[in-house]
Amino acid sequence: MKRAILLVSHGKLALTMKECVELITGKQKHLYALSMDADETFESFSSQLGTSVNQLRVCHQEIIILADIKGGSPCNAATLQVLEGSDIHVIAGFHLGLVIECCLSPASPGELIANASQSISHINSVIK
Repeated sequence: MKRAILLVSHGKLALTMKECVELITGKQKHLYALSMDADETFESFSSQLGTSVNQLRVCHQEIIILADIKGGSPCNAATLQVLEGSDIHVIAGFHLGLVIECCLSPASPGELIANASQSISHINSVIK
């Protein structure tokens, strides 16, 4: 696939999200995860992320990095990667629906966000 999807998060969220996605969709060869441990420094994580991105560039033309939370260290490290190349897109605030959408759809980052946003709803108001 031309696109790689890299999940980045605090703790094990990225790794667990990858497992959840693959439970639903089956193995995703273009889905990767990198987690920032509690004792890890920003510099260390940024370095790991840079190495991962460079490895992904070997086989993929575009990389979408999905970060757990806007403004968090994993997201900030991913944002630095955007400055390194136009093939990188960062989306902050991932959830299961968005990650599945990224894995299964060739849509642009903006379209992916719009589609995933529609999946968020207050069920009580829908059933009343």
